[in-house]
Amino acid sequence: MFFSGCAAKHSNSSSASNIQIPEWVTNPSKNGVIGGVGYCAAHINGYAGQKELASKRALEDIARQKSVLVNSIMLVSSKSSNNTKLPDTTSKNVSSYQTQQNIKAYIKEIWVHPVSKEMYVYMIAE
Repeated sequence: MFFSGCAAKHSNSSSASNIQIPEWVTNPSKNGVIGGVGYCAAHINGYAGQKELASKRALEDIARQKSVLVNSIMLVSSKSSNNTKLPDTTSKNVSSYQTQQNIKAYIKEIWVHPVSKEMYVYMIAE
């Protein structure tokens, strides 16, 4: 099966017990700073696609903390192949992303899990 995009699942567990997950993954907002974390597993568009989606999710996290309305539907497409004479099937869900207010933030840090290659993007609101 072929998937594009990233799962919405946010996991803080590590595959190996000696891997240190940065503190900001679980505690992005502290000391009066509004921070957001976005997560993305391996992406069909590689590192760039992973970073883009994780960044959007971090912005959504910040927007929720600022009580900004966010309408977000993610693009998910899949293709399944079968070993019969029937054609392969493909499905797509088109997406949109918009907010009622501009959210300004910058990427503070990016961490990629060394085993699973899951990416976490840490953004700080300006």
